[in-house]
Amino acid sequence: MNETKGKARWSVMSVTIVLFALMLVAIVVNAEAFYNILNNLVMNNLMWGLGWFTSIVCLIMVVLCVVVMVTPIGKIRLGGPNAKPKFTYLQWFGISLCTGIGAGVVFWGAAEPLLFAMEPDPSAGLAAGSNGAIVWSMLHCFLQWGFTPYATCVVMGVILAYFILNKKAPFKTSSLLIPLFGDKVTNSKWATAFDAWCAFALTGAVAGGLGYGAMQLSAGIKAFAGIEPTMMMYIIIILCMFVCYNLSAVSGLRNGITMLSNLNTRFFFILLLFVFLAGPTAYICNLFTHSMGEYMSEFFSASLYTAPFADAGNWPQNWDMYWWVDWMAYAPLLGLFMVRVGYGRTLREFVLIEWILPALFGIVWFSVFGGTILHAQIYDGVDFYSIYLNDGAEALTLAMFNVLPLSKIAKIVMLCIITISLVTQCDSMAVTLAGMSMEGSDDVHEPPVWLKLFWGIVFAVIAMVFVVLGGINGVKTIKSFCGIPMCFLCFAIMLGFIKYIAKRPRKTNGEYEYEAEIADAPDNGEPEAPLDGIDKLFRKLFGKKEA
Repeated sequence: MNETKGKARWSVMSVTIVLFALMLVAIVVNAEAFYNILNNLVMNNLMWGLGWFTSIVCLIMVVLCVVVMVTPIGKIRLGGPNAKPKFTYLQWFGISLCTGIGAGVVFWGAAEPLLFAMEPDPSAGLAAGSNGAIVWSMLHCFLQWGFTPYATCVVMGVILAYFILNKKAPFKTSSLLIPLFGDKVTNSKWATAFDAWCAFALTGAVAGGLGYGAMQLSAGIKAFAGIEPTMMMYIIIILCMFVCYNLSAVSGLRNGITMLSNLNTRFFFILLLFVFLAGPTAYICNLFTHSMGEYMSEFFSASLYTAPFADAGNWPQNWDMYWWVDWMAYAPLLGLFMVRVGYGRTLREFVLIEWILPALFGIVWFSVFGGTILHAQIYDGVDFYSIYLNDGAEALTLAMFNVLPLSKIAKIVMLCIITISLVTQCDSMAVTLAGMSMEGSDDVHEPPVWLKLFWGIVFAVIAMVFVVLGGINGVKTIKSFCGIPMCFLCFAIMLGFIKYIAKRPRKTNGEYEYEAEIADAPDNGEPEAPLDGIDKLFRKLFGKKEA
């Protein structure tokens, strides 16, 4: 791909720099006071006062994803009837997995099932480690890493892909505003302000994930070298990650992100299969089956779980709702990145690859890793909970391998997965932000190298600030601060899109007419994805000639 030529949008870029610079000044003056004020504002006030709304919005987004899958909306082809896919299903799924949920599942896959089972919501009346607490734990893990969080990004991705690829809207998040205010809004100051806030929110979310990763990799260094994690170690790890993800970002989508994502996907499945077979396989299968039944039967009530009780300790606000606003911070920019790989596919395929398959993967991953660590804790007498109390959540996943054969090899594979997941997530978002920070960018051309490096540096610097500010709690607080306003914006955008689609002209058979901009448009000329066995099967299922 050639580089985009145009002027940098300094108005978009400067907002992120200014806001985080102000945070840095506050930290230098009095880090503890700043954290306490921000934590009280976000976790004790905003999350309690507004978190219930985020739960409602996320549930509606899940419903919308289902609607796209089963109605004629899903037959709309992105790019027009002549557009041809540029990535195979396997390439697409690998990119989706590694740029979205990948970095999260490797950190929390073993930690959350154990923590929720040993520290359930106090108001639920469940004894730590009891049968009820275990099932309750898996239900909330499935909720937080299954269909609900991915729906936030996929809904934004569907809207952006539709307007950018089928209405030829600009390649920027403010194209989401078109169904609310019309085509001209993308050239307004409101569009610039929206893009700037999206950049700020995403930067906080990505840098927070990088901070998580630094903590987990430091646990790996301790496991292999016996070196205790320190603030300097976190900073060195972040700097190493900075070098890796910038090298990948500079090489472009096809050479960097696609190659790493497909490699990492293989590692994911190899490790998943190893833990499943080497661990308590029968227990994992039974726990998965039982928990899946609970998830299916209690999905709606669990989705709207707010625990408005004096003894709840804001549990859902600190966990369920925290993840909702965290994903909302990602949603517009991750949705924008999805546009780059969705060309030539139908919206139904888009939802399948970007929503259903990653969500199912997350559920299976938590079942396998959660089942393994819970079996060791409850049945084998291995006190992983004490490891959490002493060394933090970042130490749990690597410690879990100690109850399995070939533990050192498995730990090395896990560390590779962690590293590549962080690299692919950071470089994909750096590329997307760089594209949005350039006038005249599109979904085909690569943004300039210097802009990719700019955002890569911003991620690294802010990640260092996060780990200095307050570790995991500091990361969660700032990510929530960034994501809460996005929830309201995304909700309004979703309603606007529903209203827009309802007015679109349809054929006599119920299928939607294509927009005039792409009804007769040729393919964009990028190399077409090769047909492999999976693509041939899916083409039979979805139909190449769908409208």
